[in-house]
Amino acid sequence: MALRKKRRIKPTIPTASMGDVAFLILIFFLTSTIFTRDKGLKMLLPERTEEQEKVKVKPENIVTVAINPAGEAMVKATGYEMILTAVEFGEIKRVVEEKLLERDTLLVVSLRPSKDAPYKSMVEALDQIKLAKATAADGRELRATKVSLIPTSEE
Repeated sequence: MALRKKRRIKPTIPTASMGDVAFLILIFFLTSTIFTRDKGLKMLLPERTEEQEKVKVKPENIVTVAINPAGEAMVKATGYEMILTAVEFGEIKRVVEEKLLERDTLLVVSLRPSKDAPYKSMVEALDQIKLAKATAADGRELRATKVSLIPTSEE
């Protein structure tokens, strides 16, 4: 009597539905993932207009804070001209407060960071400008509400 050899079936993984499973997993992760948005500085900027209106401001009503690529700030106002390191940025607040008392609501603060300046320096200077407040003789609280942001490339 001759014995036949049993055919051995090789074990395999069925791949017919693998594409369906892959797409279901892909859809699951796409719908359940939360994409975060970058949070920047919250500032209300004016609408862009077709014609460029030039606003003329007297030089004595302007406090200019220029930030160079090294992260130093140059504060320029009537009676002031100083260069500040990052540690001395509190002086910006003091100068703006003094000018607020002199100029009341006419004061404009011009923040001019260089395009190569560290972002941290610009934010610290802007924070000092926003922290500046003074009390007028009639009891009103004065703040620097007019801040101009003009990036510059020349130093």
